[in-house]
Amino acid sequence: MKRTENQDKKKHTTEFEMEEFNEIAPYLDQYAVEFPSEMEIDQTIRTLEAYMPGQVDQMNEHLQPSPGRAFIELLQVVRGEVAIFHRSYWVICALLLIIGFWLGGHSKIDPYMSGIVMVPVPFILGLLEVFKGRDQGLMEMELTCKITSQQLMLTRLIVVLSANMAFVLLLMLAISGGTGGSISWSVIALWYAQLMVAAGASLWLAMRVRGGTAVSLFLVGWFGLIWLILSDPRFISLVHSIQTPVLIVLAICGILLLISQIRQMSRKYTSQTERGYSFDIDHG
Repeated sequence: MKRTENQDKKKHTTEFEMEEFNEIAPYLDQYAVEFPSEMEIDQTIRTLEAYMPGQVDQMNEHLQPSPGRAFIELLQVVRGEVAIFHRSYWVICALLLIIGFWLGGHSKIDPYMSGIVMVPVPFILGLLEVFKGRDQGLMEMELTCKITSQQLMLTRLIVVLSANMAFVLLLMLAISGGTGGSISWSVIALWYAQLMVAAGASLWLAMRVRGGTAVSLFLVGWFGLIWLILSDPRFISLVHSIQTPVLIVLAICGILLLISQIRQMSRKYTSQTERGYSFDIDHG
C-alpha cells in the first residue's frame, strides 16, 4: 500500500514538472544556443595544444614513468604498508624472538633445531595481511584507489618476506645470545632454505583457500612435521647432515615456487578485475 502511494506521488511530481516546463518553453526559444561543429572543436583543440607542451610532456612522463621513479614509488608504498600493518603481527614477531632467546638458555634439545619451528611463522601469519582485501570483501573498494589490488598484494608480500628474512637473523642472534655461543652460519643456511620452501608452499595454499583457513592448515601441518622431526633423534641427525648444495637446491626450488605463485596471483586477479568477476568466490 505504501509503495503504491509513493508511486502516485512520484507520478504527480513528474506531471507537475512537465507542466512547468511547458509554460516556460516558449520563452526559452528566443535564447537558442548554436553549438560549434565537430570540425571547429577539433581545430580549437589543435590550436590550444601548441600552448601547453609542458603539460603534455608531464602527462606522458606520468603515463610512462622511468624505472627509477617506479622503484621510488614502490618503496613509498612499502613504507605506507608497514605503517598500517596490524600491530598484533609485530607483537607476535617480538614474542617469537623472546621465546628464541629463552630457548637458547633453557631448551633441553638443540636450541637451533627448536628454532626451526618458528622460522616461517612470520611469513605464514603475514599472509593474513596479504590477502585481507580479498578475504574481507574489500578488493572491489581497493580497485578505486590509485594503487591496484595486485600492487597492494605484491607490496604486502614484499613487506612480509623482508620482515621474515630479518626475523631469521634476529632469531639467530637471540638464540646465540641465550646460549652464549657464536652464530652458526650452517643453521642460518638451513633456516633460509626452509623459509623459501615454506613461503612458496604456504602462498600456494593461500591462493586456493581463504587466508585464515590456509594459515591454520599450514601451521597445523608445519608444527606436526617439526614435532615428528624433533621427537626422533634419527631425524635430527639427518637434518644436521644435510650438505650445503642440498640446501641451495631446496632454496632454489622454494624461490621458483614462490615466484610462480606470485605470477599466478598477478594474472589471476588482473584477469578477474578486467572481466568484473566477483572476488568473494575466488578461493578455489
